[in-house]
Amino acid sequence: MLRAITHPAAALAAAAVVFAVVSHAPEAAAVTAYRHAPPALADTAQHLPSGDITTVPMSTVAAMSPDDLQHLADRTDPAAAAAWWGELPASTRQALTADAPDVIGSLDGLPAEARVSANRLGARERLRRIDAMLTHAVSQTDSTPSSPALEPLLQERSYLTKVVMGAVQLYLFAPSRGALVEMAGDAATATRILFVVPGTNASLRSFMVDDPVTSFANWQVRHDDPSAPILAFTVLAAPMPQISVDLASGPQNNTIATAAGADYARIVTGINAAFPGLPTLSYEHSAGSQVGSAAEMAGARFEARFLAAGVGATDGYTTVPGTAYYAAQAKDDINRYYAGFQMGDIGYGVGPEDFSGVTIVDPGFTETETGNVTAMVSQGLTLHNRLFSGDGSANGTVLKDVRLILTSLTPESGG
Repeated sequence: MLRAITHPAAALAAAAVVFAVVSHAPEAAAVTAYRHAPPALADTAQHLPSGDITTVPMSTVAAMSPDDLQHLADRTDPAAAAAWWGELPASTRQALTADAPDVIGSLDGLPAEARVSANRLGARERLRRIDAMLTHAVSQTDSTPSSPALEPLLQERSYLTKVVMGAVQLYLFAPSRGALVEMAGDAATATRILFVVPGTNASLRSFMVDDPVTSFANWQVRHDDPSAPILAFTVLAAPMPQISVDLASGPQNNTIATAAGADYARIVTGINAAFPGLPTLSYEHSAGSQVGSAAEMAGARFEARFLAAGVGATDGYTTVPGTAYYAAQAKDDINRYYAGFQMGDIGYGVGPEDFSGVTIVDPGFTETETGNVTAMVSQGLTLHNRLFSGDGSANGTVLKDVRLILTSLTPESGG
């Protein structure tokens, strides 16, 4: 087999070439749009008052622009934000939400319902801007509403329409940072939290296609144990690596997923502050497992992590005491060609099955032996993608195993 006879670096390059050729359409469609570099969170607005949104007088907060208010929000510790929001009068919450919905919709630590409501208002305003852009584009060019050049805007418009109608619960929408978090389930009744982290090729558009990256999370919510209701968050914390034959810019470059780990850690911390005592499971696909590993190194904590066809972690990573680790991967999964091999910024030195104390889960896939390298890598990619599927006929074993793990988690007393 390729992984047995080829040096890891060469296998990595070969896999990247075939990966780029045979990558399936829904993910490949997400490669070209919405690739925004996340801005630094350092405060560049020197004129702002010191402190954060919880320490600045409310009269000052109410008079600030949304951009300045966002700077204060970015400084704010999630636990402090949770306490601050809980002490505000209902009328003040409503006024802040109406005046700065994007800020309230992205403030880590606030109740999920408050953020979803704020983001619904923000989506309505964004829809108005999109409609104006579409009208202008059609009037100024030979474009029609069905022009391929307008497809990204039309796709976003369709998605945000679902948000406004309440069909989608939008927990975070930050296109300028390449971040989007969609929530599924009932926040008022949930007793377990599931995080789902998509991997390579994930983008904002991955949430907007016909087969969205939320399918795994949605399956878990639909099939949760009635005694253990689940609230699920599909998390794109920052731009993810996109398929490329260039070893320095594709998923082989571990710095991209590592950078997203800090953003994921803050999101997790905010949800923990909003739902104290609820146990969490992080399901991470492909390069998403490095996002989870980097988030742990940035301070995020989970009761369990499940690495699905994962790359694992970079050199120097160690597991966290008290966290249960699971890994599932097909025998010929494409990531086996390079997971466990690292040279600086290229590759991942700690394979998912090498985590200390990890439980190996058989995904239950049937694999066909083939001597053709292209066919073998194509099969490895197909099996790789199946581990992120919410289709029970394609990924039933792992979907049900994750459901059992979630049910087994125990909320803290009073949580």
